[in-house]
Amino acid sequence: MKQFYLGLFLVLVMPIAAFAQQAQPSAAAPAKTPALIVAVVDLPALIKAHPVTVDEVPMIQEQLKKEALEAQKKQQNYQKEMEKVSREYNIGTPQFEEAVRPIKEGMRQLEAQMQDKQAEMQNRMVPLQYKVYSDIQKAVEKVAYEKRAYIVHARVSVDRTGVSEELAAVREADANGSLVWNRPECDITEDVKAALAQIAGTPKGGAQSLNNLAAQAAGAAQQPAAPQPAGNQQRAANRNTTGRLN
Repeated sequence: MKQFYLGLFLVLVMPIAAFAQQAQPSAAAPAKTPALIVAVVDLPALIKAHPVTVDEVPMIQEQLKKEALEAQKKQQNYQKEMEKVSREYNIGTPQFEEAVRPIKEGMRQLEAQMQDKQAEMQNRMVPLQYKVYSDIQKAVEKVAYEKRAYIVHARVSVDRTGVSEELAAVREADANGSLVWNRPECDITEDVKAALAQIAGTPKGGAQSLNNLAAQAAGAAQQPAAPQPAGNQQRAANRNTTGRLN
């Protein structure tokens, strides 16, 4: 009889013990990082951190500003010419109309040129903007998968220079729309910045002005040429004398 009860005990208890052992977490299994579910990024900060924004966009903007100033000077010269003609001829007379015709045509062409320049600059900016947002998208996607985030909201920070905390808070609330609050650990901006640097590289330390670039190019042109091997010098002399390479 004792053997019967012992066998019954083993039949009932052993499966339960085995199930309990399987249910216990393995000590060797690494703990999973808690999912963020929803994360936020400071989108303006990411745009400012991109090399294109730091190094390339300011050069285009500077070029447009330079051309706008030149156009403004030409416009002022046309205005002076109009005033001069107005003093010399009575407005509405054939002599006046004849004198102002080339001035008006010059002003019209100048306006058309500026519109073309602005359109050209816009066409140059679009690929750069696409590059910035495309790289940010890749960086956000990388970090979101690492953090196990399902949704990433854009958080907008405003410039607080010279404004009160109350006004800055109101501006940020208006800019962020539906995003009212988030826990600090939900902000993955710094992680995305690091990923963005791997994807797009780091800025070169600021944009160089077009004038500086032109000066560098002119300086390079004035530098004496590096000495060439004797064979190269002979071939260069042959080109100068015969027009072909012997």
